[in-house]
Amino acid sequence: METENTILARDIEYIIDHPWYISDKEWGLHEESLRESLIASILTRLEGSDKNGYSRIWRTQDGEPIAILGAYMVGEKRMETFFLASGHMEEHALRITFEMRRILREQSSNYPGYTCGLYSETDHPNHVNWFRLIGFQYTPEQNKGNMRYFEYKAPRPKRV
Repeated sequence: METENTILARDIEYIIDHPWYISDKEWGLHEESLRESLIASILTRLEGSDKNGYSRIWRTQDGEPIAILGAYMVGEKRMETFFLASGHMEEHALRITFEMRRILREQSSNYPGYTCGLYSETDHPNHVNWFRLIGFQYTPEQNKGNMRYFEYKAPRPKRV
């Protein structure tokens, strides 16, 4: 059954065809030769988020995809997250940023003690601050080449 949060291959294709400039750089969306493998990679991540994680899609009032957020298990108490956005992100960035922060906090209660990491390559000047606003910490010792590493640590449950 398709719900408003169901993410389909056509949503990913739309974003690839109409990327937010930051997603374009991060994911190499302009590389037409990599299109099919990129779609398959994102679908695999979404499959992982359905099994052991979570995902969310935001849409315009017309139903066009704005952005996709997902997280999936990669190890003991470890998740990876991904974010992919269309050009619509420009007009919805503030709202989606705050909703992402809320989702991470809510989901962290489902995964106490987990860390959620991601590598990012963008050179946007507010990049580190944006991740910090959402709740991620920049962890430079885990960088790989040009890829910066960010990590979200779910708060430990409070003892009563």
